[in-house]
Amino acid sequence: MPEPIREGWISEAVPGRSFAEVGGLWGVVNEQVTVAAAAGATELTMIDLAPKGGPDDLWQSFEARLEEHQVSGVRCINGSVDDQAVVQEAESFDVVHSSGVLYHCPEPLRTLRNLRAITRETLVLGTATMPETIVTSAGTVTVEPGAAMLVPAMNDSQRAIFGEWLRENNALFAYGVNHDLSSGWGLDREGWIPHEAWWWFFTRDHVSALLDAAGFDVRNIASYWNGRATFYLASARNVADAGA
Repeated sequence: MPEPIREGWISEAVPGRSFAEVGGLWGVVNEQVTVAAAAGATELTMIDLAPKGGPDDLWQSFEARLEEHQVSGVRCINGSVDDQAVVQEAESFDVVHSSGVLYHCPEPLRTLRNLRAITRETLVLGTATMPETIVTSAGTVTVEPGAAMLVPAMNDSQRAIFGEWLRENNALFAYGVNHDLSSGWGLDREGWIPHEAWWWFFTRDHVSALLDAAGFDVRNIASYWNGRATFYLASARNVADAGA
């Protein structure tokens, strides 16, 4: 189901501006390129690491959705925003949107710095987040405000609690949390795509601090996914502003 807060923020930001979406192919129907097109964006780009070809080609599904919405001229970049070569190929855009990506990234600050590198004005970021206290039938976890939990470092009890918390909202395949991650966590494993795993649980304040460190000023925050995720509306901070 589309999130009206996200669509509203994008629709307000994009008229007469260039727009890029990072990681919008999962589920396809949640992509925001067609939203930006309808709101008057002048240029449209999709950046995603989903492989091309095969029976489950998400790029083909995306092309079909663009045709359905009569949107053309979309630039497609196949790769990860964590890859500097992809960042260089993409260059920059006035407005960037990325949801459901950050907690799958082993190095989230690096990811946000790369998003800052391609964002000239506005970032709309959506990511799974956690409250300071989680209570489920499997137990309770409490963390300090501003904390984050690295999933590979969790013990079995913590993993069970977070896994149940996700299941309560029909997230049954959080790889590494409530679904087996057969490959393990080593980043040096040949052929493994680390972004398949659920690496992090962030508190809201933790993500705000990451955005600030990456060069963004957070302007608005809103909850979604029944309180298990947060949208951030942020402005790219100019170097001159940072020194003021």
